[in-house]
Amino acid sequence: FIIHHSTFTRPMTRAYSLLSKKGGVGKTTFTLNCAHALAFSGFRVLLVDLDAQANLTKHLLGQGRDGAFPRDPARPDISRLLQQRCGAEEACLPTAHAGLHLIAGSPDLDDLLLLNPRLAREPSRLRALIAPLYPHYDYVLVDCPPVLNWLTRMALMAAGEVIVPTQPEAYALQGLGDLVPWLDKMTSTARLYRIVINMHRANTQLHQSLAAEIEAAYPGRVARQRVRLTIDLAEAARAGLSIFEHAPASLAALDLYALCFELFGLSPEAIRERMAARVAAG
Repeated sequence: FIIHHSTFTRPMTRAYSLLSKKGGVGKTTFTLNCAHALAFSGFRVLLVDLDAQANLTKHLLGQGRDGAFPRDPARPDISRLLQQRCGAEEACLPTAHAGLHLIAGSPDLDDLLLLNPRLAREPSRLRALIAPLYPHYDYVLVDCPPVLNWLTRMALMAAGEVIVPTQPEAYALQGLGDLVPWLDKMTSTARLYRIVINMHRANTQLHQSLAAEIEAAYPGRVARQRVRLTIDLAEAARAGLSIFEHAPASLAALDLYALCFELFGLSPEAIRERMAARVAAG
């Protein structure tokens, strides 16, 4: 796979880690849909699947009929890249969507530290490996595992702007209470960019109350746009599609696109510029 240089001047790449200490808050689905929204708007996006569950990779590259991870001995992935058994450009895999590339996840991440304990002492390794790719992309999104470990630290060194999707539930609120102070201590490598209220049931008093509690606890750090929980999101995931492909006029799609405008500073002018550049490049 060869990365082709663009014919127009590209602004500085914006790199984000998407992190949550609690599973089940829709982090990977949120990451996937943000990447699709950006790619559909004409931007070049690199996704890095740093989660051993590799759900992002299953979605973009397919999975077996039994839902198992499709192992391909010949395919480069994040585990091989971290072991320096393949180069960064080789690890960038095309997807079925223009402008959207992926460094595939791998279940082997769970055992990688046993095979190479030095990785825990080299938090900058991922950044050193993928930083040369950044000039070829407008956005880099790193999907982190739902734990704070050596992989998380690598992600934060490579993409220091942190987006934290959360659900307005009691346990998720407790997770924020642990995660945000931890991030605030890492001022030299990472900073909390925005907390995103995801999977929001706008018609329930409990979710309204907890969402307001999150906004009060972290003033100025919570995205204004919330993402409502709808059946369309579950149906899109089951069909192996983004929400924009499955139900582009749904409430969830409208919420996510509005949120991307807020998080990533999109504008109609910027989108027109990128789409024109894509057409010109053929």
